[in-house]
Formats: sequence, C-alpha cells, structure tokens
Amino acid sequence: MLTLSLVVILLAAWITVTRAPFYLPRYDQNAPPLPEEESYVFGFATLRNPIVRLVVVGRLVPAEPARLSGFTRYRRDLRDTPDMTLEGVRFRVTPAEMKRLDRYEQTGRKYRRDLLPLEDGSLAWVYRLMGETGVEALQD
Repeated sequence: MLTLSLVVILLAAWITVTRAPFYLPRYDQNAPPLPEEESYVFGFATLRNPIVRLVVVGRLVPAEPARLSGFTRYRRDLRDTPDMTLEGVRFRVTPAEMKRLDRYEQTGRKYRRDLLPLEDGSLAWVYRLMGETGVEALQD
C-alpha cells in the first residue's frame, strides 16, 4: 500500500512538472515573439541548475558549458564589461519550452530576452533585467 501511494505521488508530481506548470507566472503579453524553431538559451544564474531547468522547461534539459564575452554577472543581471567573460551553460529548447522560460523569467515585465553571440560563435537567447539598471524591473 505504501509503495502504491508513493508511485501515485511521484506520478502526480511528474505530471505537474511536465504538463501543468501552474506554479509559473502567467505569460506576459509584452513578451517578444517566440522563435519559430528550436534555439539555444544561455543560462548564467538559476538556469545553470539542471533541477531548475527540469521544473521550468518540463523535461531533463542537457546543457554544455558556454561563455559570453563582454559581460559579467551582477546580482540577477548582466553588466557590460568588454574585458570580461561570463561562464554559464547553453541548452536547446523548443518554442513551447521557450514560452515556459519566458513565464519563469517574467519576460516582458521584469526581464527581456536578447539574442547574443556566445564565445564559440553560436547565438543564444539571454535573459536580462529590463531598464537601465534593472531596479524598475524588480518592483511589482
């Protein structure tokens, strides 16, 4: 009986994570259009964590080390620093998964999504706080 209960709980948790992300903020209508094809995302903060990617994207998302030249991390954002390189991860997502990432990042309200070149020459979407300093984006 305990085993069946555990299986039911794990199944419910899996369905919640993969199919019904009610825990994510609502999609903001100010978010930019979604890409039409799969694309790369550069994660430099919470999206480096595979568990966060699982919960947000709804599947195990493999990632590889990546570097973004000309930026450093400052709190929850990036700062332009021409002589620095930011370490992170690059992972591929579908347009539907990008929408889930946009919900998580509150794209269009707190964050924006910029397509930037990584050090290896590939392009990846990078989430950045909106506003000059990002302070406005942190206020609800």
